[in-house]
Amino acid sequence: MKKIFGLMIAALMVIAMVGGGTWAYFSDIEQSTNNSLTAGTLDLNINGGNTVVTMFSVSNVAPGDSGNGNCTLTNVGNLGGELDIEFSAITNTGGTSGEYGDSTGNLGAAAEIAVYVDVDSSDSWNAGDIGLKSDGTTYTFPTALDYATIDSYGSDSWDAVETMAASASDNILYSPRSIAPAKFPSALF
Repeated sequence: MKKIFGLMIAALMVIAMVGGGTWAYFSDIEQSTNNSLTAGTLDLNINGGNTVVTMFSVSNVAPGDSGNGNCTLTNVGNLGGELDIEFSAITNTGGTSGEYGDSTGNLGAAAEIAVYVDVDSSDSWNAGDIGLKSDGTTYTFPTALDYATIDSYGSDSWDAVETMAASASDNILYSPRSIAPAKFPSALF
């Protein structure tokens, strides 16, 4: 019996030593000082600022006119981010004087434009650029520019158009199509 009691004490001592060592291993405390966590920034500027801008404002348009306009988007932050685009409602203002003046402002229902993200800022539609269809979808070069009436872009939005890297710049261009007089509503002529 003394032998069994002695073996039990020895076994308990071995278990206590192993348990104590294990406890010491899992309860070790270390300290780290002077740690720093800094948040990155994602800041999209339009034409160099952080305010709402009027991107497209066309006046004195006549049949046969064409041209283009743009604004520049720049990610001035240090993180990349997803570019989403949203158009507000389109406002057409009627002419108030002259032979063709009317108060209805219906040019947007007849005039057509194509809108695209000029990724390489070359001011022309080419590889890598992203077109914005008036139905809220996108397309890419080499597909031809997709023209639609100006009014059809009103209140549209496009999600995840592209990922803009930190310090990246893109132009958003609109390109009106040359309009023949037959395209204008008869109320204007």
